[in-house]
Amino acid sequence: LREPEAADVIRRYADSPDPATRAFSLRALTAVEGLKAVPLLVSRLAKDRNPYVRVSAILALEAFQGEDPAVVPALIAALRDRKAEVRMAAVDAVSRIDTPEAKAAIRLRTRRERHRDVQRVLQRAMERVGPP
Repeated sequence: LREPEAADVIRRYADSPDPATRAFSLRALTAVEGLKAVPLLVSRLAKDRNPYVRVSAILALEAFQGEDPAVVPALIAALRDRKAEVRMAAVDAVSRIDTPEAKAAIRLRTRRERHRDVQRVLQRAMERVGPP
């Protein structure tokens, strides 16, 4: 599966009309290409219309937060996603990043969030982030 030809085949599925297929292809492409998949993951996190695909991109990007400078800003931006399930995944991912920017973003989201389920995830995240 880690052959370069496999990545070419998987990449075709990233444009599938089916959201589940797009989401699974992102995860598979991450397994095959590793860091090379980051630009596609960041793009799908920002632009895909389906929240399931955006959550899949967050889960895949989390592994690369220390390796590519585009990852942390993309994850922080996802804290403002219009869908609660995406924000919850972003809160979980960002709260595990040990940078002042990530901690500040979690604190800001905590003050602004109105969705009850996201607020619950933020409460747990604040335990990891700690006081300012």
